Amino acid sequence: MNLMMLGRYLAAEGAEVKNPLVSKLTLIVCIAAALVILVVVYIFLSVKYIDRITYKREFSEKGSYEGDELQLIETITNRSFLPFFFIDIEYYIFNELQYDDYEQERDRNMQYTRSRFYIVLPYMQIKRKHTVKLKKRGFYQLDTVTFWYGRKQRRISAPAQVYVYPKLTGIDDLPIPSSSMQGDAFSKQWLIKDPFSVSGIREYRFGDPFNSINFKATAKSGKLGFEGIRVNNRDFCSNRNFMVYLNFQTPPEMAMQDRIYERFMERGLSYAAALLREAFTFGYRAGFAANCTLVSGEKFIRFPMTQGVLHYEEILQHMSLVSMSEGISFAALLQNDILGGLFDSEVFLLTNYMNEALDSVVDNFHRFGNNVSVIMLGDLKD
Repeated sequence: MNLMMLGRYLAAEGAEVKNPLVSKLTLIVCIAAALVILVVVYIFLSVKYIDRITYKREFSEKGSYEGDELQLIETITNRSFLPFFFIDIEYYIFNELQYDDYEQERDRNMQYTRSRFYIVLPYMQIKRKHTVKLKKRGFYQLDTVTFWYGRKQRRISAPAQVYVYPKLTGIDDLPIPSSSMQGDAFSKQWLIKDPFSVSGIREYRFGDPFNSINFKATAKSGKLGFEGIRVNNRDFCSNRNFMVYLNFQTPPEMAMQDRIYERFMERGLSYAAALLREAFTFGYRAGFAANCTLVSGEKFIRFPMTQGVLHYEEILQHMSLVSMSEGISFAALLQNDILGGLFDSEVFLLTNYMNEALDSVVDNFHRFGNNVSVIMLGDLKD
């Protein structure tokens, strides 16, 4: 019996003949069809569930000094059971924020950046950190990003903001006596006056002790009764008052180029921040005022004297919002505080100039027992 006859016999008997080649081709076709179906289903579901991918970004600090480095943290989260591949996040960032050492284009105000996430597995969260160098004082706010998946894009809100404080500097170059910042380090007890520290002479106020009367100054006053009594003004050992003023005004006769004016004012902000930092470090009550214009339109800023890190941080944040233009009259700003009863304080005036009006204000500060230090911005070192 030959093979043909055997095949006919087996077919007649109902036997099944298997061809290995046909079986493999059938298997491949089935697998390919299954893959196509899976891809189609995945594409359909990914379009449906792509909205479950969330993205946000934030700076590692609310604010920091010019020249410091901090991090911009991106967070992408997959809240679905599907994996996603090749997600691109595109946005622009200010040139004043040097981003991951990217080279900047000088003719542009912002630089383009892109973050690619190659795979985001189901229910996975990925955090990516970028180093940002703060190159210039100011307030910088990032708003939206472009979310790319495949050929589809959408704009999503991803706000992030940072305050860049004035450049951190020391006070060694400031022309002020060292006792102004460190003269109370004799006692750790609060609200106790140092009997050896006399900052000036002032008029008598109700409650002043008898041993504080300066009889020589009283005799020279030429007035009778309580109005003629003069007392020694003694500093608190650990609770002194500091008020820092920064003048953004220039007199009409002093023509100043914009770049020089900006350099002087940035220098003034830097040294004002240094003075305030030193005061808060020693636990003093400190305040700040300036006749500048803010980006929101206000013509001056003023913070009363108080203590605490949060107070200092709030002052620094407002310094970040200062624009390079003058506001109200500097003499009017100072006179307003004198009328408000500023006394027994260390007053620092940072200014480009002095004139008769400012000299008169300084005299008024002295009359209320304040110690005044005038710091000329043109005399400071860069």
